[in-house]
Amino acid sequence: MKSVLTIGKREFISFFVTPSGYVILGLIALLTGTAFVLSFLTYVQISQSPSQFGYSSVPDFEETFLSPYFVFCGIMIMFLSPIITMRLFSEEYHRGTMELLLTYPLHDRDIIFGKFSSALTVLLFAVILIALNVFLLLPFTEVEWSVLLFGLCSVFLMGMAVLSIGLFISSLITYPITAGLVSFGVYLIMFIIGNVAEKLPAVAPLPNTFPLLLKNVVEKIYGLFRALLLELPLDNHAKNMALGILEPKDISYYLLCTAFFIFLTFRSLESRNWRK
Repeated sequence: MKSVLTIGKREFISFFVTPSGYVILGLIALLTGTAFVLSFLTYVQISQSPSQFGYSSVPDFEETFLSPYFVFCGIMIMFLSPIITMRLFSEEYHRGTMELLLTYPLHDRDIIFGKFSSALTVLLFAVILIALNVFLLLPFTEVEWSVLLFGLCSVFLMGMAVLSIGLFISSLITYPITAGLVSFGVYLIMFIIGNVAEKLPAVAPLPNTFPLLLKNVVEKIYGLFRALLLELPLDNHAKNMALGILEPKDISYYLLCTAFFIFLTFRSLESRNWRK
């Protein structure tokens, strides 16, 4: 445990020796603050004249404003997280310091969890910045604490899963910039898949002349494929939690996703050591 904390502290400090730590937190503060102000002003306009925006009455504050804001923050962290993860292992490989690190009396788990804990600490600071924006509302409106707390948890859990994916990609690639671009590409593909899946019809669009037996088989395969595409995107599991609805499957998804990619990082590090 002491080794994990030592490596985590070293990595966290290194984020702020270079501009990357200031850039990521500055961008998060700027983008979340701007989105917060614009979303809140939009909600004020809607609440003053609901009919002009297609509402019969003043819409629910949490559902219309707060929950979409949390989901947006999670998506924003997803696309900014390559700045955090791209250097975790790739920079060690690029500079040739990984061999030196491996000569220390450390286990692979100490290195992996130490680096991952440093990324989680940066994520925690990002969630605190988001929380500061939301807490500004408390004196002026009634907000359910379940929505507030679960919304912040959804951002953290989504960010944790995203960082585990970036950690794994960084363990595979030698150059930090390449690792960052690959991570961004993976997140973009997952985001696009989620948007495409939501637009797919619920039932396979087959002609009426299609054989009944084959039609049933195709519909089952299509249903499983569509369900997989809907479950795959990281942001889809944050939507219910951001509404204050706690479902075990959403938490399990993020925890299992994180554990799976940390496991792959172990295998990646072992394979590199074996090749050497």
